[in-house]
Amino acid sequence: MKFNNLRAFEKHLASAAPNHFCQLYFILGKEAFERRLAFDKLKDSFFNGKKNSSLGLQTFEADRLTIDELMNELNAGALFAEKRIVVIQDADKLDKPIMTRLEAYFEKPNSSICLVISAAAINHSTNFYKKGEKIGIVFELVEERTWEKEQSIHNWIGTFLAAEGIQIAQTASQRLVKLLGTQQSQLYSELQKLICYIGDRKGIQIEDVSAIVSSTAVETGWQLGESIFRRDTPAALRISKGMLLDGVPFILMLRQLRSQFQTGLQIAERLSKGGSPADIAKQFIYMKGAILDRNINMAQGYGLKRYIDGLLNIDAAELQSKNSADPELLAELIIIKLTG
Repeated sequence: MKFNNLRAFEKHLASAAPNHFCQLYFILGKEAFERRLAFDKLKDSFFNGKKNSSLGLQTFEADRLTIDELMNELNAGALFAEKRIVVIQDADKLDKPIMTRLEAYFEKPNSSICLVISAAAINHSTNFYKKGEKIGIVFELVEERTWEKEQSIHNWIGTFLAAEGIQIAQTASQRLVKLLGTQQSQLYSELQKLICYIGDRKGIQIEDVSAIVSSTAVETGWQLGESIFRRDTPAALRISKGMLLDGVPFILMLRQLRSQFQTGLQIAERLSKGGSPADIAKQFIYMKGAILDRNINMAQGYGLKRYIDGLLNIDAAELQSKNSADPELLAELIIIKLTG
């Protein structure tokens, strides 16, 4: 069984509680924060708020995991907890021998254990995925288009705050996303600050967002993107170096660029099919006047093929960054590729 959104996954968890959880769950998605959110839902439902839940939870990091310690844990019986969860984080880093051993485990899993395999992605054509999918539940977040992501992130902000008994004005939510983008981990951090800032008030207004949220990194990120679309290599190198020196994580820089490239790609595709500025304005309702004209001009100048190639290069750079490569060198290389 597969789920590709959190709401459907939560319905499954509600129907599975308390005694019908699957013995294997794949939790897959590019954003670590979103995977963590899904796992927390599973964990809370699985343990049903029991105080001894920590005794029934064992977490492993894939790149530091050995076959012996994993199999010892999977084959062990319950000692202090009736039900147990074993989690493998970043499972896309598992080595081949461990994956092969897990494939054998999938055929006869321990009935007292819920094994959770969390990863950015797992190749669907592998035996590892196929055998796991056959006996387990797959929760895989599909990457949304830019406008879909913006809509869903506003829904998520509203739902998150409603659980705290707080409402947010539409203009405040729009301002928040405009300043920070759609990365949930960063939004979560700023929402926590806003909750503290408003105190006993039950609503967040646009003035609260303006008072608390810093837009410096995002604004600089937009400048970086625009210099790339102009193919101004010296300016792009200078801005990217400055962002790294200011402490902006390379991964955040890449994700801001990906968002800009996805938007540019959609505009370029619409233009290539004879779309008008009015068509583009309907798709991107926040683009008006000079902002709309600038985005159209950049899309025309940069070109459809460069946007497609650029997204592939950005994804490749993100993978390299996870292997502890030098961020300054990676930044320089990706800028040269994107402006070439």
